[in-house]
Amino acid sequence: MAQLPRPLDRVAALDDASFPAYAMGAAADVIGVTPAFLRAAEAAGLFEVARSEGGHRRYSRDDLHRADRARRLVDDGIRMDAAVRIVSLEYQLAAAHAMIDVLRQQKQPTRRQQRGDDSKPG
Repeated sequence: MAQLPRPLDRVAALDDASFPAYAMGAAADVIGVTPAFLRAAEAAGLFEVARSEGGHRRYSRDDLHRADRARRLVDDGIRMDAAVRIVSLEYQLAAAHAMIDVLRQQKQPTRRQQRGDDSKPG
């Protein structure tokens, strides 16, 4: 059970998709599910929910995106455990593609290298 982080910059927390700002009822309303669905998604390993000092669950926007994707899969007839696995693999694949893009950008030669002018200007 992750403890609710205390943001150093409260304004930055507004833009932080990983900041756990939603209480369970609000989170469920946002994506159109019941609190029981969110508890089941957590139990199935979709995400690790942060907790307030009082022990109440708090969800981030990232958590809600994952839960919404899982909800759509469950609505299509896929079991929760399979939906969680699919969502997890989708997120891993997206992260891998992002890393590939970064590596491709790093590999691209600069204009100077393309001209064959590797000497420094003097």
